Amino acid sequence: MLAKVLPVAWRRRRVAVAVAALLLTPAADAGVAQAQARITSPKEFFGFNIGDDYKLATYTQFQAYWQKIDQESDRMVVQEIGKSAEGRPQLMAIITSPENFRLLDRYKEIARKLALAED
Repeated sequence: MLAKVLPVAWRRRRVAVAVAALLLTPAADAGVAQAQARITSPKEFFGFNIGDDYKLATYTQFQAYWQKIDQESDRMVVQEIGKSAEGRPQLMAIITSPENFRLLDRYKEIARKLALAED
């Protein structure tokens, strides 16, 4: 019933939120510190800390940074999920452990069933 009431965009958003919630809860392991050691920090990439006064990254810079992290890390995958009103790529980052990436299709199916209220 809910699937008939909500527009497709809202259902997709709910699925994305459910998938993110599932994927962002894995247990931390000893490899986290090693994985983070080779990732470019926002300060290294942008030249300032996120949140610094009078400093703001553009959408293009932000998009380039996500793509760079995607290349550097085995814990993040960037996917385009559509276009913005301005025609720019709308990005989604999936951040989880390498073990959970192997189970990603299973988690997406669980999220789909939850979003559509299926058994």
